[in-house]
Amino acid sequence: MLDSYELTVHTLTLRQLGTAEQLADINGLALAEVEAALAKALTDSAVMAARGSHMITPAGREFLDGVYARAYAALRADGAVTEAMESFETGVNKQILALTTDWQTVEVDGARVTNDHGDADYDAKIIEKLGRVHEKTAKVLRPLAAADALVERFLDRIGTALTRAEGGETDYVSGVRVDSVHTVWFQMHEHILRLTGRERPE
Repeated sequence: MLDSYELTVHTLTLRQLGTAEQLADINGLALAEVEAALAKALTDSAVMAARGSHMITPAGREFLDGVYARAYAALRADGAVTEAMESFETGVNKQILALTTDWQTVEVDGARVTNDHGDADYDAKIIEKLGRVHEKTAKVLRPLAAADALVERFLDRIGTALTRAEGGETDYVSGVRVDSVHTVWFQMHEHILRLTGRERPE
């Protein structure tokens, strides 16, 4: 497990630029803890700040490389975790990417064009499929969620985004200005890659 300082710096690898409030929303720490960690990280030159937002520095990334190796050594040696990551990369992650493409585009006369979201039934089917993949993902990532509470938090946040999308707030499927399914999935993927020491697939 990471302490509040390590976790705050780590969160800036998941969201490239963020305020203390935005980082706390991701990692679940109290805002005061995140603010204290950021103040220390600034002193340590692990992060830089501008206009109230923060981003990680090369020194911060180097610091985290050492942290991960220590904090996640047992997790990285766990065969169940390795198997779960293989299932994630070859299964549910590819399904989410395909469904995101299907959400953003539709096929017309054999060509892909931008989805204008005028077909409510088409959109509803995509959201339903996303829900099924989310349920499957919770099962696939169970070994990681058992070892790291933040994985469960990401899954809960994806569930919240799906609920809002089902209620008609369709920006919560792939919008970049909200905590959409796509946005939170990207953060979760980056998080579990860093836990397990793997590279993001091309």
